Order: sequence, then structure tokens, then C-alpha cells
Amino acid sequence: MKLSPFAAQVLLVVLALVSSAFVAVVAGVLSYAAGTDIAGSVLYGGGAFILWMTLSVTVLTALGLLGGAGNSSP
Repeated sequence: MKLSPFAAQVLLVVLALVSSAFVAVVAGVLSYAAGTDIAGSVLYGGGAFILWMTLSVTVLTALGLLGGAGNSSP
């Protein structure tokens, strides 16, 4: 079964979202283990989420897997 380009893009964005959530949880737990209070740990996790999601979408777009010219079919 072959995926449509849109379905493949949605799966890639979902994968980026899940990996970003995992990175955020790990960053939050590590910062809490280092002695940061809970609010600070949530901020660390949120920052890690935003950074990783931005990096993931940027790399996927640069590789031509998300959006960009040449991906739309008639």
C-alpha cells in the first residue's frame, strides 16, 4: 500500500511531535533531578520541545519532505 504525499507528511509531522514530546520529558526530568523546582523543569521541558520541534520541521523541510516546491501532485 502506497501512502499519498499528504499522508506521508502528516505521519512525519506526528513523528516530529512525538519525538519532541519525548525530548521535553527527558529534559524536564533531568533538570528536576539536577535540583530545579517543578516550574523551572516545566520551562526547561517546554524550551526543549520548541527547540526540537523547530529543528525537526526545519530539517524535514530542507530535505523536501514537508511542503516546498515539487511535492504537490496534479
